Amino acid sequence: MRSAGTYPDPYQTVRGWRRIYRVGGREALWMNRHPGRPPLLSEPDRETLAALLLQTPAECGFDKYLWTTQLIADLIKREFQVSYHNDHVGKLLERIGFTHQKPARRARERDEVKIEGWRRETWPALLKKASNSTA
Repeated sequence: MRSAGTYPDPYQTVRGWRRIYRVGGREALWMNRHPGRPPLLSEPDRETLAALLLQTPAECGFDKYLWTTQLIADLIKREFQVSYHNDHVGKLLERIGFTHQKPARRARERDEVKIEGWRRETWPALLKKASNSTA
């Protein structure tokens, strides 16, 4: 048997809801979201961060060519003296309008014209040879 006082009394809870409903109506029953911890970066700081992220890491003084969450956390620490865990940086970026993107893994030397020519001419010829022979 559970000890008294372990759980709130359901009748008392319902009475409280009725009291709230009588005073404020249906809208008063909606749960208010807890505001949580205040942000560490102010709105102007977030705008400055967004402007910095539009530059390349090299332009911001890093020896990398792609932004990573760890690199952005380092940038925030350097520019604003605020520490963010690199896992939380993704949530911060989402709030200021950035999306997670992965670069396409393509060679710089890739020639789209030659590839399309190969697909139109060479590949069909290879398929014809394969179907005609005992391949």
